[in-house]
Amino acid sequence: MSVAGSAPDQDSAGGRRRALVIAYDGGAYAGWQVQPDRPTVESEIEAALSAALGRPVGIVGAGRTDAGVHARGQVAHFDDPCGWPVERLTAALNTALPGDIRILGAAEVPEGFHALGDAVDKTYAYSLYRSRTQGGQRTVELSVPPRLRHTHLAVRSDLNLEAMREVARVLVGRHDWTTLSKAMPPGRSTVKTVRAVRLLTAPDRLTVVVTGEGFLYGMVRLMAGLLVEIGAGRRHPGEVAALLAARDRTAAPASLAAHGLSLWMVRYARPGPDGARPRRLLS
Repeated sequence: MSVAGSAPDQDSAGGRRRALVIAYDGGAYAGWQVQPDRPTVESEIEAALSAALGRPVGIVGAGRTDAGVHARGQVAHFDDPCGWPVERLTAALNTALPGDIRILGAAEVPEGFHALGDAVDKTYAYSLYRSRTQGGQRTVELSVPPRLRHTHLAVRSDLNLEAMREVARVLVGRHDWTTLSKAMPPGRSTVKTVRAVRLLTAPDRLTVVVTGEGFLYGMVRLMAGLLVEIGAGRRHPGEVAALLAARDRTAAPASLAAHGLSLWMVRYARPGPDGARPRRLLS
């Protein structure tokens, strides 16, 4: 792998912490996190950085997206041992990266900045194609336009949006999300605060947008699956509070496919006259 240009004099500057804003199509990758003998987004970026800087460089991401999940606002930080000018990073890395991974921007950040630990909240979106095709689920799935087939899951167009919005309001707040998550490591809390659940509509599309302080394994895909079941009439909105309180994964809805999910944005706090105000990294 080669990168246009050359690294600056390795003795000309000390290490500096940088942050990257990253978009990717996750279809070809086994997720974000490095895994032995499997392609991952993190390993591709680390390889490009190491080639640019002439030595091994590790990165830390704001979220470990699963296999097949996309991003348009992932954030990662790394320590630059060479003092590479930050304005050159984006073009240099995009030259080396495959076409399904793109660096949207780079910034110099304080030494103590941590892409995961300093995140105030994250926003994920699940994209649905509202099919008007008559027939069973397989027929509905085959109706997705080619340009959307890798990023949208097909559902029937007659979902009850008002019932879905009613449940979206129930999901906002601080809850134990055991029912709507995969099994978690021992000792990890299953209580999280969800700040907003929105349904964005277009004539042929529906996007479930969820913002929270953090998420458990599989949580957003299960939340979206619950909303689809509510919209299709397979569950009643009045059941949801009890479903959460039960903390029973066997009562969970079906998890929706990974390719409909995308990490939209990660926000961070910055000091100001009014205290900490959440912002995008490069806003």
